[in-house]
Amino acid sequence: MKNLLTIVVCHSDNSDIAPCDGVEFIFPEEGENEKTFLTRAFKQAKGKYSLVCENTLKLADVQSVLNILDKNTADIVCFVGGAVFRTAIMKNAVKDCEDAFSCRVLALLECKNLLKTVYNPFIFVKRAKDFTEENTEGILLAAAEFKKAKAKLTKEIYSFAFDMLCSKLVTYYLYSMLAIKDGSMPAEKLIDFDNKLKAEIVLYLALDKRFTYAKLQKLRDKGFKISSLTARKFKKCLKI
Repeated sequence: MKNLLTIVVCHSDNSDIAPCDGVEFIFPEEGENEKTFLTRAFKQAKGKYSLVCENTLKLADVQSVLNILDKNTADIVCFVGGAVFRTAIMKNAVKDCEDAFSCRVLALLECKNLLKTVYNPFIFVKRAKDFTEENTEGILLAAAEFKKAKAKLTKEIYSFAFDMLCSKLVTYYLYSMLAIKDGSMPAEKLIDFDNKLKAEIVLYLALDKRFTYAKLQKLRDKGFKISSLTARKFKKCLKI
């Protein structure tokens, strides 16, 4: 069976995934950083569509999605919990990306159409990681490219990209404030990021509205230092 889907697995804790007809897996090599790995992965990717996976992955109803991918030409095919992109678009996006997140956003900004399905082919399990290592340059790059491209995007693609970026920002701020609380990250890092985000004013203002767990401006005024009660609330929201 021809490869319909390439799964680019960013972390080695997925190395025990069982082979599957029609699906190509590409894993990182020991010591390979994310950008280098993504570049290598998309040089060799042969699937019609690609999925960049940052979490622990388990296969579920993959065959249903493979049938969809075989018969369609949409730039993006969405399913419960995620989406796959045409590999040709990902190959172009990886040239300018910083990390997996910015690669997906840059690819999305080049898309013209999407197909929504009700299938749930993968089970994603949040991977424990040191959030202080989050690539903020990747987030800011994605935000800046969204600002440049938003006027030419279709309504569907705009909404998809906007939601993706807002979701990433909310999660980043939640985890960052928890890291500041436990002393694993200096408050200055989030303050600096927040100041840089002001350049992307549409996302900056949207973040205030999407951040429903506390008054973000009040947290800014406090240097993003949170109380133990707020920390417990954030952990509950993140299910950690």
